[in-house]
Amino acid sequence: MRNILGKIWKFVKKVSLPDAIFVTAILIIITIPNIMLNKKQYELVEKRPLAKMPKLIVNGKINKEFGKQFENFYNDNFWQRNTCIDKNLAIKGFINGRMEGYLEIEGQNGCLFYKGDDSVANYKNKVLFSDMELLRIKHNLDILNVWCNKNGIKLIVVIPPDKNRVYGEYFPKHIKKVNPKSRVELLREYMSKNSDIEIIYPIEQMYARKKHDSEPLYYYTDTHWTPVGAYVAYNEIIKQINKSYPYVKTLDYHKLDSTRMTFKERFGRNGDGADNLKTDDYDIKYLFYKDSKNYNPAKYDLKVAIIGDSFSGELLFWMGKSFDVNRYLYNEKVELFVDFSMKLWEDKVLSYNPDILIVEFVERYAYKLLDLYKD
Repeated sequence: MRNILGKIWKFVKKVSLPDAIFVTAILIIITIPNIMLNKKQYELVEKRPLAKMPKLIVNGKINKEFGKQFENFYNDNFWQRNTCIDKNLAIKGFINGRMEGYLEIEGQNGCLFYKGDDSVANYKNKVLFSDMELLRIKHNLDILNVWCNKNGIKLIVVIPPDKNRVYGEYFPKHIKKVNPKSRVELLREYMSKNSDIEIIYPIEQMYARKKHDSEPLYYYTDTHWTPVGAYVAYNEIIKQINKSYPYVKTLDYHKLDSTRMTFKERFGRNGDGADNLKTDDYDIKYLFYKDSKNYNPAKYDLKVAIIGDSFSGELLFWMGKSFDVNRYLYNEKVELFVDFSMKLWEDKVLSYNPDILIVEFVERYAYKLLDLYKD
């Protein structure tokens, strides 16, 4: 041992001061990210659980997946991971002549698109539901529908299209589709053949609206739909409600007072896309509606419960004009967002005693239908 230490000491004495400083700096750079590993359990931006440190020995045997699992753990918990990714994408964006960040990408005409939650893969129709997954979703929806019928509730399932699906002409041209149909389109086809439950996915209605109306259906600097876009889905919801309550009439939005404001004027920020890319809101004024003194739409004696994500906000506005509505945001807590299950909401829904239950998942979250009822 003394001989080894002696040799090391002789080597150290030969190293010049600049070399010693350089080596020390490299060691610090390598060590700090490992010392300062992320202590969070959840990724708040991607809304998913972070990979945990894997065990080398599992059930008395060597974990053959340890290498892959450790790589996922390290990638998730690397210090300043998102910052490094953002800087790298910013450099690429500068070279390619468009803005790009960890969660956003700039398309044609400056339109910003969300990249998180496998949105790009979903746009490409890269990940489709298998036959077993389609059967599982049908089974889950059947269970929910039976529960609704038992409690005198009409079930309506709504899947708002992703913004890149409606405005695909503005999506970056280098991103190509690998399959002609999306997993939601295939799901609707499957359900129409094998179930009485109809899923509202108003993509065709969105396309039709675009042809005769230039009013934006989604915000340029945000991933969400505008009040006009949400109205398209609202119109389809009323059609389904009419099957059980034919006297319900669609709200005539033309009779509501309206005003035009930019996204920032309305919400006090630039939009998710613009905020993530640290750019300003565009000077685009959108239509926003409010009550009119000269128009009193019918208020029906029906109660509507909505379980949904942030897209349900605009639905709440339209539905609230005609019904008593209670909205439950399933992603208020990341834990609930990641581990969604209807069993967590049944008691809350029953306490409200609604006539209609709307379950809403934006297209990129349609996979959550797989876990609607876990074993």
